[in-house]
Amino acid sequence: MAAALLICLSFLGNRTRLLAALLGGVGFGTFIDEIGKFITRDNNYFYQPSIALIYIMFVLIYLAFRDLQMRSAISREEYLVNAINDLEEAVINDLQPEERDRALRYLGAIAEKDDLTLRLAALIEEASVQPHPDGWLRRVRRYVVAGYEAVLARADRFGGLVTLFVLQLVVNAGTVAFIVARAWSAEAVANASDQQRGTFAIIPISDVLLIVSTLVPSVLVVIAVFALRRSRMRGLYLFRRAVLLSILFTEVFMFYRNQGAALVVLAFNLFAWACVNVAITRESRAGLPMSGHFGTSTI
Repeated sequence: MAAALLICLSFLGNRTRLLAALLGGVGFGTFIDEIGKFITRDNNYFYQPSIALIYIMFVLIYLAFRDLQMRSAISREEYLVNAINDLEEAVINDLQPEERDRALRYLGAIAEKDDLTLRLAALIEEASVQPHPDGWLRRVRRYVVAGYEAVLARADRFGGLVTLFVLQLVVNAGTVAFIVARAWSAEAVANASDQQRGTFAIIPISDVLLIVSTLVPSVLVVIAVFALRRSRMRGLYLFRRAVLLSILFTEVFMFYRNQGAALVVLAFNLFAWACVNVAITRESRAGLPMSGHFGTSTI
């Protein structure tokens, strides 16, 4: 993290900031990975709640950034400064086409354009760009992105959405079934040893919280499936809230109880989150009718 700060304060350019972000992330990850040693008296690196606490930290960071984005609108000065920041690359002779386009979008978002805004836009438009070298890494990235977009492109079809919703429901219900089955198994063992206790007395409080945090998104998914018949956008928004609840709350208890299963479920939830965001964006841009009919396509 100290190296990241030193680089940011000593050098210019987007590549420098990217390198600083990478080093800062590695430094922060290395630090937070040792949380078990910091919060236990015996410096227990394998302290069970450590992974859940690490995940909570990233959830809080995400919520903090979302709060900053929603708290206030971007001002004219901020648009100008961001455009000038991208113009730095022209001075370094490393202005990429996407950086120029992004700077022009910043200036285009300014409602009242004065002489400074217009002159800066003209300067950026006339600046020469340096295309990325077409190395093997960029070719691999293009193939990965193309495959990823091909999968997401089918997520805006109504049948594909229903399939995705049902898969989300199956994952959530499967998690609950696994916990309940484990509790019944523990109850059977306790009864065999003459330790008469109820099922819910056997289930740890963390599992009870996991069940509750899993049932709530599942209910939203069911409502979203039925809402799709009347309003496609309403169904999409309900499903997105269900996935967000799973990511922000259910995953916390999943990481506490079973890290391997939590990673698999998190990967699926992130994929579902990407799919539903693509669907919402395309519905909004296309201005299609809100209602829809069940289709036969799949994800």
